[in-house]
Amino acid sequence: MNAYARPPEPVSAITRRSDLSIGLMQICLGISAEYYMVLDTACGPDGSSTRLLASNWIYDAIDMVGLDHLAKMARKATPLGATPQPLFLAENPSRNRRICGDPESELARFGHSEVYALWLGTGARRACAFFSASSPGRIRRNLVSAAQFRSAYLLSEMSDHEAGAEPADPLSDRERECLFWVAEGKTTDDVALIVGVSANTANRYIAQAIRKLSAANRAKAVATAIRRGIL
Repeated sequence: MNAYARPPEPVSAITRRSDLSIGLMQICLGISAEYYMVLDTACGPDGSSTRLLASNWIYDAIDMVGLDHLAKMARKATPLGATPQPLFLAENPSRNRRICGDPESELARFGHSEVYALWLGTGARRACAFFSASSPGRIRRNLVSAAQFRSAYLLSEMSDHEAGAEPADPLSDRERECLFWVAEGKTTDDVALIVGVSANTANRYIAQAIRKLSAANRAKAVATAIRRGIL
């Protein structure tokens, strides 16, 4: 469960993805949601790519569901102007129960028992916002429609500034490959063995990836890479 001691400062301009995240945190607080995600389902030239624009979901939940399935969930999103309804409501299963069943119901194990999927109409961009909570009925349904329009506005503001935004993927193939194995829990020696380089070289690739992603350490570099759709 995510709880914030006080609301973040209002966002006056969306010039970075961190600004979008702050705005989404504010929206979460306003509707009593705990989690947010904005998914771009048409960021590639052929409209087939899917990437996360902003999210506070834990990595395991994203990994379990997968971006492809999230994109399928996005197709069921409430259009702008329609009355929002929960995408699904699920009782929390026992945490000791073995994971099985469809991805939507299993999301309850990661604190997503009530999920809204909201379409964001921002020109040619195809994007969806997910807002969720750990307890069914927690989200203030009468405020979700306003949250949808506010999310669409935030995303459109970010789109206006994207010309000067950071590159989507600044990593080389080797740096991305090494960081992928770090995300899988491998040590530097493991990565070196898998990739076929020395430990020093593997460590250098990882360090370069951390620097290029402006991260403080490996864990934050992995989180940044997942959020930006690099991994």
